[in-house]
Amino acid sequence: MNTTQAACNYAILRFRPYAETEEFVNVGVLVTCLQPCLLHFKAETTLPDRAKALFPKQNEHTFAAALKALTKEMTRLRAGATDPKAVQIAFNETVRIRESVFRFGEVRTILTANPRELAHELFTRYVRMEDPAPNEANLAMG
Repeated sequence: MNTTQAACNYAILRFRPYAETEEFVNVGVLVTCLQPCLLHFKAETTLPDRAKALFPKQNEHTFAAALKALTKEMTRLRAGATDPKAVQIAFNETVRIRESVFRFGEVRTILTANPRELAHELFTRYVRMEDPAPNEANLAMG
């Protein structure tokens, strides 16, 4: 059985309210693939318990407002990313380092037979810290 593998790039979104300590909690993931052409973003909707434990002074409303703004921007970028070049530009612009409580980690490459489900699979693994489902075991990390 020879299934076609798509090469995708992804970056994990980190909640890092205190840049000087460099401590963070994974709260989302951004995935891009040029063939098929896609840009997917998936993130927590509320401050996760792990973040509350690590950053007890953080305000849930502030987290939610900042994430809402980021999600709105991701929706705008996704709407404009209709071809591979636009998708790559949007991805590169989004993951660049900036001063924010949210920062994307390093860009990684992965091969998958199911690129349209990749954001969900990576979110489950790296944000929710859950074991992958049996059909997700075919992800080839790069």
